[in-house]
Amino acid sequence: MEVRLYKLGLSLKNREQEMELIANLENIKMYEDLEFGGFIVIDGKSYRHCMYNVKKDILCVEPTELDEDPDDVDDCSEFTCPYCGYKDQDAFELSDNGTTECSSCGSNLEYERTYTIEYNVRPVKCAPITRV
Repeated sequence: MEVRLYKLGLSLKNREQEMELIANLENIKMYEDLEFGGFIVIDGKSYRHCMYNVKKDILCVEPTELDEDPDDVDDCSEFTCPYCGYKDQDAFELSDNGTTECSSCGSNLEYERTYTIEYNVRPVKCAPITRV
């Protein structure tokens, strides 16, 4: 199986073999040794699976900063995956709490939406000042 650096334009034209070669993994077979989805680490660098071409046996990946033992992400204004750092712009569609799968890396996540109230205050006119 070849592992190549994902490029959308080449993928849309079914030209994965023109993408940059990262590794040739001769002893690994997709769906036997490796399930699609998640991460692969090659020479110490982390990559996220993007697509797999069954006919050409090419796994296309994107580099990512993988945190295998992440801390909770608390008090964050964006829904951020603690494993890959992906910021989900569609998280507003989720219920107020529950479990979901990261739409980028496929990791399982538990979340809770919290609401905060903030105020923006602008000066209009100062109260009278008496100077003595």
